[in-house]
Amino acid sequence: MSEDTLQRQADSTATAKTSVKRKGADNIATLEMWYYRLVGFYEQNRNLVIGLGIAIVLVIGAVLFWSQRKAALEIEATESLAKVMRAYKDGDWSAALEGDSTHIGLHKLVERYSGTASGELAKFYLACALYQRNALDSAITFYKSVSTSAPLLKAAAMAGEAACYEQKKQYKQAAELYRKAATTAQNQALEAFYLSDAGRAYELAGEKEEALEVFEQIKKKFPLSLEGREADKAIARLKL
Repeated sequence: MSEDTLQRQADSTATAKTSVKRKGADNIATLEMWYYRLVGFYEQNRNLVIGLGIAIVLVIGAVLFWSQRKAALEIEATESLAKVMRAYKDGDWSAALEGDSTHIGLHKLVERYSGTASGELAKFYLACALYQRNALDSAITFYKSVSTSAPLLKAAAMAGEAACYEQKKQYKQAAELYRKAATTAQNQALEAFYLSDAGRAYELAGEKEEALEVFEQIKKKFPLSLEGREADKAIARLKL
């Protein structure tokens, strides 16, 4: 390698080192500039900064407190619902609704824990118990009030509301809710089941074309299911 080449490499290396030093110096200068600006802002706005700091701490504290409180409420609601479900499964609607010496009832549970997952599930069971007591309007109110992102529970609440309207002989309204429940459930077995309910309710409402459309949908989508076999009979009946 020639002396000229070595000299050029040496010059290049020196230039690179100088550039790095300049960049380092520039970065330090920039950091110093921002440091002094922040110090200046703090000195000029001391009360504001302190106030904002306190506000942020309070907000964080409130969020943490509410998260812990909600978790505790969820546990309480789950335990309370487990107790009341014994009466519900036994068909003891009075004890399920109003409670007894061993547990609070669904009415009180919903009032106390509304907004938790178990509290919303309790609303559904409260509505079901009211349906069993033939308190249809009250049942409809609670079915409507169930607030959840869970597709199965949301669909079940719609179907429960539909069943109330069917009992009230408001068949078309029932059919439309059953149909909506079918698309909400995101479950093929329940979709077929709710569609079958919708077809029946449309037929009872005298809406033969709608009923036929629903039963044909069941036959096409769920041909091997029980609902699919029942749909064949309904289609034959509706085409007479």
